[in-house]
Amino acid sequence: MNTEQQLAARIAALSEEDRRLVRDYVAFLEWRRSEGCGDGAAAQAGWRFNFLEHFAGADTRASKDRAGMELKVAAATVGGVARPALWQHPPVQGESIVEFHVPVPAGVRDLRLRFATGIRDGAQGAEQLVAFRVKVDGWQVWSRADWPLQWAAAEVELPFHAGNMLRLAFATDALGSHRWAWAAWAEPQLVGRLAS
Repeated sequence: MNTEQQLAARIAALSEEDRRLVRDYVAFLEWRRSEGCGDGAAAQAGWRFNFLEHFAGADTRASKDRAGMELKVAAATVGGVARPALWQHPPVQGESIVEFHVPVPAGVRDLRLRFATGIRDGAQGAEQLVAFRVKVDGWQVWSRADWPLQWAAAEVELPFHAGNMLRLAFATDALGSHRWAWAAWAEPQLVGRLAS
């Protein structure tokens, strides 16, 4: 049996939910390749950290109770446009928090966080608001209360000294009813310039 056959057999033995996660990850890898996000492109652009690729190592929690919270990495469609995303449906009460510990190399300058926020297609209740928040070391550095039905792009300059561990958290809060708060962060990544 060759390696591909062994891999196919291992995938076939997974639960339906795990096979769906594998399909989502393969779709993400195909998208990444089509966008030229391979190692060569990253080296030309400088330093890069993709949060979706590191989701499995993230700290996930709720500020109060996890009831109603949904967290995963999958394609999310907002305004008819599908993008790889972090799904972060907040809990019934309080915030959903996904925190990453990112080792930023000493030679990185001009550190920026890039992402887009949106409410996935099919959600109802446009009079509602969802709070999208970014925190660094527990301090809020960006926030928007919105109900974005199209991807809303953002770039945040981060107050951080390279060569340290960056503790960055994405948080969502339903600010009321969480039922349709289908919040998503598209393609969140850190980018920086490498000092020459």
